[in-house]
This record gives sequence, C-alpha cells and structure tokens, in this order.
Amino acid sequence: MLKANLYVDRIDIAPYLTPEECRGLGGPDCARVAARLLDGSLKPEDWVGLSPARRQALSLAVKALEVLPVVQSLELPRPVPPDLFEINEPGPEAPLLVTGNSEFTLAVVTGLLALTISPFYLLLVDTRGDTVDMSMVYRSFTPQRLDQGLTAHGLAEKVRRRQLIIPGVVAPLKEELAAYTGWDIRVGPICVAELPLFLGEADWQPPEES
Repeated sequence: MLKANLYVDRIDIAPYLTPEECRGLGGPDCARVAARLLDGSLKPEDWVGLSPARRQALSLAVKALEVLPVVQSLELPRPVPPDLFEINEPGPEAPLLVTGNSEFTLAVVTGLLALTISPFYLLLVDTRGDTVDMSMVYRSFTPQRLDQGLTAHGLAEKVRRRQLIIPGVVAPLKEELAAYTGWDIRVGPICVAELPLFLGEADWQPPEES
C-alpha cells in the first residue's frame, strides 16, 4: 500500500522548547535537544519536570509515525460531508480547527483529537474530498467555501472570538481567507501531530491517566 504523506518530516520541535526545558533535558541548546528528541536518543519522560500535558505533546510530536493512523494515498478524492464536529462538548472559548473534507484527513485529525480531553470545534470545508495538500494543488480550498461552512454551521454564534486555525499547508491563503470571511486566521502546523505543541497547555490537555 502506498501511504499518504502526513508531513511528519516537517515537524519542528525546537521553537516550542524553552531554555529551561532544554537545560533540564541536558542539552546545550534547543536545536540539539529537538534533534535528540526526534532521533529517539532523548525521550520526553527523561525529564520529570515536564507537566503531563507538556510531556504528552512532545511525545505525540516525536512519535508521530506511531500515533497517527496509516492512510492510503489514492489518486481519486474520498469526500465526506463538509460537516462540523463538536469534540469534547466545546463551549464559546473552544478553538475552531478547519480542514478539508477528505475521508483520510478526517481520520488523521480525529485520531489525534481522540487523545485529548480538551474541547474543539472541527470544521470540514468542502474541498470536494481533496486532502489539504491536494486542495492547494487543485484550488479547492477557497475563501468562498470556508465562508459557506462558517455560515452554514452558525460558528459566529458558537464561538466568542471570530478566530480559526488552518493547516500550515494552507498558509499562502491566510490573508485572502481573512479578508473574505472577516475572521482572524491563525496558521497551524503542517503536520497535525505538532498541533498539541502549537496549542499549548491552555488548549490541549491529555486524559488524566496519561
């Protein structure tokens, strides 16, 4: 089976590490600590000073290939309904994540979100079933379709701030999306396994047993 590219090689841990953490993990600088975490010679559990949420976020990033579901790379789109998913009973302060309506994108994103007790809104934009990277190639992720999704699901009334998070691969569309929708657009990571680090402990908490 030809596997889909989940962009695990684009994960960049170093910007999320603090100097204190890097010293605690025994590294002279954060770039070297990040490299050791990614190659497995250093593990997040090696430093007891990390909070459970911080430890889980780092572990998910360094073990992305083990954590994310294996999905097949297909030539044809596999659409699912462009729906809104309310995960862990989100309220008006919950982050709004946006992605495309590919069956495989949904499997990967929800597979990661199953590992948190934090609340989220997850909006699938109608990209005709294209994965997010392919939606950039075929121009199926558009401001108009994003706006349609936001309006159809009444998200301006569901969230307190008109802010949403798009996948990193859609970054070139940020200004266009913001201008058309009137929403504040945050650019998230390219690989979804980096999302817990990107969100931080305020918006990402593991189950208590983690």
